[in-house]
Amino acid sequence: MRELFSADRVGCAGRVTLPHRGAPIDFAHIPYIAFPERAIPASPAYLRQWLRPGCAVPEPPPRHTYFALGGILRRSSDDDLIDRISFALRTGAHARLAEVPGDLVGCLVAADRVYLFRSLFTRDTLFYRQSGNTLEWSSDPADLVPDALDALDRDTLRRICRGDSVFAYRGLGWLRPGHLLIFDGHTARTVRYDRIEPAPLPRGSTMRDYADRAWELLLGACRPYADSGRVGLLLSGGLDSAAVAAALVSAGADVTAYHLDTPDPLADESGYARAVAGHLSIPFTPIPTDIGPGYLDPRWRFAHPYNHTGFRWLEQAVRRVAEDGVGLLTWGRDGDLLFGPLLRYGVRDVLTGRVSRSEKLLMLRGLLSSRWRTSSLIASVRGSYSLVTENAPIGENAHHTDFLVPAPDPPFEFPDPEFVPEEQTTDLALSWPHGVSFCSPMADRELYELLTGMPVAYRCVAHGGRTIGKPVLRLLLQDRLPPVIWRRHGRMWPDSPHESFCMNHPAVLADLLGPDALLARLNIVDPRRLAAVLADPMLLRRNAETLVYTAMTELFLRGLEHRTPVRS
Repeated sequence: MRELFSADRVGCAGRVTLPHRGAPIDFAHIPYIAFPERAIPASPAYLRQWLRPGCAVPEPPPRHTYFALGGILRRSSDDDLIDRISFALRTGAHARLAEVPGDLVGCLVAADRVYLFRSLFTRDTLFYRQSGNTLEWSSDPADLVPDALDALDRDTLRRICRGDSVFAYRGLGWLRPGHLLIFDGHTARTVRYDRIEPAPLPRGSTMRDYADRAWELLLGACRPYADSGRVGLLLSGGLDSAAVAAALVSAGADVTAYHLDTPDPLADESGYARAVAGHLSIPFTPIPTDIGPGYLDPRWRFAHPYNHTGFRWLEQAVRRVAEDGVGLLTWGRDGDLLFGPLLRYGVRDVLTGRVSRSEKLLMLRGLLSSRWRTSSLIASVRGSYSLVTENAPIGENAHHTDFLVPAPDPPFEFPDPEFVPEEQTTDLALSWPHGVSFCSPMADRELYELLTGMPVAYRCVAHGGRTIGKPVLRLLLQDRLPPVIWRRHGRMWPDSPHESFCMNHPAVLADLLGPDALLARLNIVDPRRLAAVLADPMLLRRNAETLVYTAMTELFLRGLEHRTPVRS
């Protein structure tokens, strides 16, 4: 029997005081409503299962069964799913949670325990807070902080304004992938029940061997989409989304490609995206992106800062996908983690990697002719030095924040791939309210096990003065897509449209971040310095990204300020 995906359960929220001694819990299935309009139950003990708007409300669970889920799950009977998860949690056989099909978060409330869990490959998480013998949790962190403006840390807000990918609510916990939380009324402890176990190919395997095996696994991961109706794909024109497109089509899925089409020639990837769609004979839907005044909408409200650019474009894409009746929107999200060099790559990885002597010699020659300085290459012989982090936003490469109040900058931290703020905010504020669920076919266990075991030296190759990223993925695509795709080298200027918005619409930024802004009142934005930046084209261009980050942070704060704590 083939598997079908279901995304009807988007998230959950609850509050329980232990022991509750069999007392009834206010449990209900309700359509998801986005912050800040969603009502927070007044009941001392409650559980809410949030449902995709428009889907059928399931039958109520058996009496005293308090169980809720969120995420993408493989279709099975509710009773079977509840039984499997309940058995694993109640008996302590936690490793069996890893066998539950789907990418899920969830909770189970028993008489003397509360269990929260997050599977290994879901982008969703559960946030939680303990107060004595009471535990509160939610898929939306804003539910747990009624006076959030008073609880936010100024240094954290400053970091978000400069573009750091950090969690805003320092007083809350959140579940990491493959972990569960067990609350017994006294303590809340986390347990790791699942992890990626690297499974490299046998010694002597080549890049081509890894590419061939990776294709087999990606194709297998895409087969369930063949029975999931019409599937959307955000097709950028890059390697990752192109690989997903090829695998979905080969698996027999009904795919429609959506492309964020920019009029800016410096960032226009539509030629690559059209080439992929044309080669695979799939419908291609370009979505003209907005870089006018509507690029920043003062009506937006966020439960967490969207500290990234381009929210307006995702809004356009999700609305179009929803209008077309598409519920699953795929993309190439995991491509960088699987095939790219990430934070580690250097001469040491070539010297010690499980690659042949001839490959090592070619790689070392390539590095000597690359853009990296000889001193950097020598330093990368040490495992503690990585060539790929040389351009991290630190020191002279730091994001410009000329409009903020001068202050010592908090130290930079690399993004945590287990919590991506813009993805959480996109789900909470945009995709869930429209009944659309993002899903990544590349988030597959066997694929991750294979490629985490792959030699790091295969993640990046220097050749002929060029640095070739994701060589294994390029080999994977060699016989499946036109050479213009897999031979593509160099990058467009993806930030150009955002800079154009800032250059052409400084008044929008002035209205959002001027003297009356919450960030100005918090002494984070300096109105005089802001005015100077907005009046100087050179300063405006070099601060464009951080101006957008800061504007999105201001909209987040406004949402918290105007939230009315509705109780139901």
